[in-house]
Amino acid sequence: MSDPRRPHGLAYPTRPDRRLAFGVAWLATMLVVGWGGWQVWRAESSPPAPPSVAPLMPSASAPNTPSSPASSTPTVPALDRSAPVEISIASIGLRARVDQVGLARNGTLEEQPFSRANDAAWYRLGPSPGEVGPAVIEGHVDTKSNVAVFFYLSRLHAGDRIVITRADARTVTFSVDSLASYPKSNFPTQLVYGPTAYPALRLITCGGTFDRRAGSYLNNIIVFAHAVD
Repeated sequence: MSDPRRPHGLAYPTRPDRRLAFGVAWLATMLVVGWGGWQVWRAESSPPAPPSVAPLMPSASAPNTPSSPASSTPTVPALDRSAPVEISIASIGLRARVDQVGLARNGTLEEQPFSRANDAAWYRLGPSPGEVGPAVIEGHVDTKSNVAVFFYLSRLHAGDRIVITRADARTVTFSVDSLASYPKSNFPTQLVYGPTAYPALRLITCGGTFDRRAGSYLNNIIVFAHAVD
């Protein structure tokens, strides 16, 4: 087992019928890892480029951004645990189902089937949206032939609303605090998975420059948000 104090990334084995792979490694109960793997695209033609994103887009009123420590007081009362089933972001025209993923035997995130690239996936071993702590939802940025669920994630702005519908029929509204692009070699593990005293949300996808030789995007796009309703 690798040193639990150090984030690391593992690439998924490629298969002939797969064109895209989640670039991800996660925080488990006793093992802290970062989203550091590869999102792979094997195609002869160039993939559509995801919208670019600035290095950091903070919100002055955000209780938890990459540039400020978490607030000690929750912004809204926390809810009991319930799985997310839908994500909606009106500002980018997104409405999608949310699947559940856990950890594979090698410690990486279980892969979302490519037949469901238009659906997001919640890391079910972490907090659920509305619970205290950072709920993590990730999604593909694209496929060989089309955009995927989080292709337009980098168009979000501070203050945009993200609505999560849960299995208990409750909805939780999150306000975007910041959005940033990080090299996969320098994934901000603590910022993404570190504890918060309030219900938080992290959305993750791939982005940045597409490295043809490596067959992957070089960066991760991460959205930081906190619950407001």
